[in-house]
Amino acid sequence: MVGVVTVSSTFEISTMQRTQAHRYVLFNCPQEFKDHLRMRYGERRISNTEIERSDNKDFINWFSQRVHISSTVSSDLKYLSQGPTSHARRFPAFNVNGFKFRTESRAHGKNQNIREEDLAYYRKLEDIIELNYYGRFKVTLFKCKWADTTRDKGFRKHPWGFTFVNFSRLIHIGDREKHDPYIKAS
Repeated sequence: MVGVVTVSSTFEISTMQRTQAHRYVLFNCPQEFKDHLRMRYGERRISNTEIERSDNKDFINWFSQRVHISSTVSSDLKYLSQGPTSHARRFPAFNVNGFKFRTESRAHGKNQNIREEDLAYYRKLEDIIELNYYGRFKVTLFKCKWADTTRDKGFRKHPWGFTFVNFSRLIHIGDREKHDPYIKAS
C-alpha cells in the first residue's frame, strides 16, 4: 500500500533534477533499456562502468527519438518519452507498505525518541517528489543520501554483526547530472 501521509507542495523542478529523476524512471523500464543496450552494443560484452557512462549521457534522447519515429508504441510510452512536466509535488512524509518515511528536514523537527523500525531510514531521506507525466500517470521517488559502501571509508561490518555506515562519505548526491540520487517509492 502506497500513500501520502501529509500535505504536499508544488515546486518547479530544476532541469538537472528533472533529468536525473526521469532517467531513473526510464532505466527502470527494463525492456526499453535492454533494447537500447542490444542496439548500441550488439553481442559485445561491456562493463557496468561503460554502460553507466554512455547511457547516463544519451539514453533519454535515444528513448524519445525511438518513440517519436515508431508508429506502434503505446500512448503510455509516448507520454513517458516526453518526460515529466517541470512542476512536481513535494511531500515531507510518505507511507509505503505500512512504513512511514520522513524526509530529513521533517525528521529534524520531530521528537528524537523514534521507534526502532524508523531507524533504517531516519535522516537519510532527503526529499520525496512526485513527477507528473502530463496527467497520464505520476511517479513518486525518494531522493536519498547514498553512503559510499564500495570503500572501507563509508561502510564497515562489525564482528558482532553490526553495520556501520559513514554518512560523511556520500556518493550520487545530485549535484552533477550524472548522479543517481533517486529511487522509486515502493
